[in-house]
Amino acid sequence: MMMVIRNIFPLQTRVMLAKTQAIQGISHSRCLSSKVPLTALKESNEVMTPHYESLSDAELAAMVVNKELSQHKLEKVLQDTERAVNVRRLAIGEALVQEGRAEDAMDDLPHAAFDYKGFYDNIFGTNCEAVIGYMPVPVGVVGPLRINGVDRHVPMATTEGALLASTNRGCRAITESGGTATAILKNGMTRAPLIRVPSAAYGAEMIEWVNMKETQAELKQAFNSTTSHGKLQSVEGRLAGKNLYLRFACHCGDAMGMNMVTKGTVEALRVVKEKFSEAEMVALSGNVCSDKKAAAINWIEGRGRSVVCEVVLKRDVVERVLKTTPEAMIHVNNNKNLIGSAVAGALGGFNAHAANNVAAVFIATGNDPAQVIESSQCLTVLEMEGEDLHMSVTMPSIEVGTVGGGTTLPAQRAALKMIGCQGADRVKSGGNADILANAVASTVLAGEISLIAALTTNDLLKAHIELNRKTGPAPSSTTTTTTTTTTPPPTSDTPAFGTSGTRSLHTTTNILGHCSIGHPSSGGPSEQLDLNVTQGRPMYRMPGTCLDAADEFAECAPDGSVTYSFP
Repeated sequence: MMMVIRNIFPLQTRVMLAKTQAIQGISHSRCLSSKVPLTALKESNEVMTPHYESLSDAELAAMVVNKELSQHKLEKVLQDTERAVNVRRLAIGEALVQEGRAEDAMDDLPHAAFDYKGFYDNIFGTNCEAVIGYMPVPVGVVGPLRINGVDRHVPMATTEGALLASTNRGCRAITESGGTATAILKNGMTRAPLIRVPSAAYGAEMIEWVNMKETQAELKQAFNSTTSHGKLQSVEGRLAGKNLYLRFACHCGDAMGMNMVTKGTVEALRVVKEKFSEAEMVALSGNVCSDKKAAAINWIEGRGRSVVCEVVLKRDVVERVLKTTPEAMIHVNNNKNLIGSAVAGALGGFNAHAANNVAAVFIATGNDPAQVIESSQCLTVLEMEGEDLHMSVTMPSIEVGTVGGGTTLPAQRAALKMIGCQGADRVKSGGNADILANAVASTVLAGEISLIAALTTNDLLKAHIELNRKTGPAPSSTTTTTTTTTTPPPTSDTPAFGTSGTRSLHTTTNILGHCSIGHPSSGGPSEQLDLNVTQGRPMYRMPGTCLDAADEFAECAPDGSVTYSFP
């Protein structure tokens, strides 16, 4: 069970810290001053580190809850990654209780010993075949994120460093500005069987029949007879020569609903077959659904839950938290996310990196990662609202559920409990899945806010170097007078500068001239650097390419070394 720490108050914590720090020679006035937070004492690392280590986990968690210690710095100040996780879980657990969640919400989210036997039992016959093990993926949490007036913490599973730190910054900006407002515009999981007809005229007759009010009622009756939770919303026909595609859309309650809509579609097709005996079903899915593919029909008509999410960011928050201005963010968004995506011919990709956050939440909550492709279709819009910044994301195809599939596994159930939407909503059908869809959209908005702000200040590359790369050993020697720069061999613990496990990039530490660098995956900040003063700084370059302005004099070897031949 989680240790409850609500009885440890800020004043008690500060008095206790003051006593300890007095022994270590740190003045009471610095410790107790409300204007100098405890985290500001980090300059005295050699003094503070043993002090933090001497505190109990509950005391440290109380400091995190009371914002006297940043949860992001726990690993650094404690020099113990396992203990940092334990302390963070206590702090997040307390926050969840304050948000109305159960005290045991995180208990089934593994963080130490893992019941692999129980895990194998759970997945047998339901989630995976030919099992040979499991793939550990780290789970972090962002929040508090205020969504429709309710503070929530959202778990995210990812191996991409900087993603949660960045999203958390966006969450802070949103919450300090009053939170997001969301609306579900449409709700319908779809299945579109392919029916082969004798002629296009025969198919047109079928569509005319399907569109009749009486027919719609008959099809709904047949469809709904297969489930107590699903409700058929509509049936639409599309004809291509002798191919007829009937697109069924179903409200699936709290389930993502693919099995539900498929089962109902089969029963409804019996009614169609009775009326049109010459029609032949070729495939239960004719790709007009359209499942797990980027498709304009999902972008226009929607699939799953169509969500719009907005926030008005106060100018003060933009300047203080995001270190930029509303005008600069609008400029980047218009030219990158709108014009740039149009030049690329994007299909629903008018955003900075919506798929990052969608995938991380899907994996954490047991939803289907393959459906990220349509669920991350997103239009990000920024505009001025007085002196403040209005920002929104429109996502027409968020395909999520809180029952069935991977959501039934213990760890994934725990993640849903943290958000406050595990299982079926017994009061409102689909209510919990609505909460999850709104959380996905709000988390995407937080990620968009932070990344766009980072692009305006050229902070993106710096963040990824600091949070998404292992630090390599310093090169034994570098010189600008020889013709060859070599990279040292890697140690057993860290990669050499010449290689990297992150996005298959290479680096070199001895480059001449000028170059432009940018974030390698998102088209991030670009800046001109004087490389004559970058000795010892790792610089990004793709394998087989050089960033040197004098590329005609340089040759890149496969191992990452650079050879210069000057006339």
